[in-house]
Amino acid sequence: MAPLPTRSSSARSQTVERAGLILGCFTPEHPHLTLAELAKQLELNESTAYRYIVSLQQGGLLERDRRQGGYRIGLRVIELAGIALNQIEVRKHALDDLDSLRDQTCLMANLGVLIEGDVLHLAQSPTKDIPRMYTVIGRRAVAHCTALGKVLLAHLPWREARARVKQFGWRPYTTHSICNFNVLQRELEAVCKRGYAIDCEERRLGVMCAAAPIRERGGRVIAAVSASGPRDRVRDQLEAKVLPAVLEAAHHISFRLGHQGNSGYL
Repeated sequence: MAPLPTRSSSARSQTVERAGLILGCFTPEHPHLTLAELAKQLELNESTAYRYIVSLQQGGLLERDRRQGGYRIGLRVIELAGIALNQIEVRKHALDDLDSLRDQTCLMANLGVLIEGDVLHLAQSPTKDIPRMYTVIGRRAVAHCTALGKVLLAHLPWREARARVKQFGWRPYTTHSICNFNVLQRELEAVCKRGYAIDCEERRLGVMCAAAPIRERGGRVIAAVSASGPRDRVRDQLEAKVLPAVLEAAHHISFRLGHQGNSGYL
């Protein structure tokens, strides 16, 4: 029988949990937060919140932002993130194919995985002649508004995909973003049938994206790869160049992960 937790172990567990919640308060939209803002989000009094903040500062996970005031994520988090990224197998296998996809299409190549109701960008290969479109490694985007996300949602049971969207909300980016479960279900069924997803100005006006699924050895979809860029450029080359290149990249990465079938890619 496992020993019952002691008061000290329970306190340590609570400390770790609250430290994680503090770090989770920081987002791309809110990279700097004051003590009062952190305490309010966590529903703690400021003195209690401050004790946790000091511990995180001592570990290099938070640092004082003397120019803007408040706190920001510390450099130690970047170091840990780099270690984590280098341990993700699909990312290691995808980097060369992302560069090849970029060169073939002259578009930005992206790699993403599903996290909660979002896509988390693990890697990208940008071109020199088009803007980076504000997508960076580690940034999240609403899954049902992106080609990457629609691919990943499409390979979940519909009940689970629907639950994820319902839990985190529609959060549309543009007037083209899907905001209806019936429309989303039809879209995800079409993605499964044809083997790829398209996002035309659903994430950002003037931008179009095509994505395909990446499978591990057993055939499970674990990530997605895409090419994105100016709408007119992608649309004009979609059938002749973009889709074949995206599907080929997905096939190559899946093969490196041990998947032997073509899964309808080519």
